Amino acid sequence: MMKFYLFIGIYGFDRDKISKILVQDFLTLKAIDAKSAFYVIGSNIKGPMGWDLIPFEKIDTTRQFLKKHEGKKIVRFQDSPHK
Repeated sequence: MMKFYLFIGIYGFDRDKISKILVQDFLTLKAIDAKSAFYVIGSNIKGPMGWDLIPFEKIDTTRQFLKKHEGKKIVRFQDSPHK
């Protein structure tokens, strides 16, 4: 989903027509707003589609996961260079 949204030139769609993006919190499985989520990159855990950004709703659980699973960094949606 992130590749589809971030690399608009490859997929050719109108980003302005997207009204909501949801991701699933890795621990609670709750649907959360992708733009307010915290993501761990570089952990030793694979997501459903392979090596992935692991999303969380709360920063505390994000930090715990990062430490426990050797994550490299916590990022936010707005940190992307392809806004």
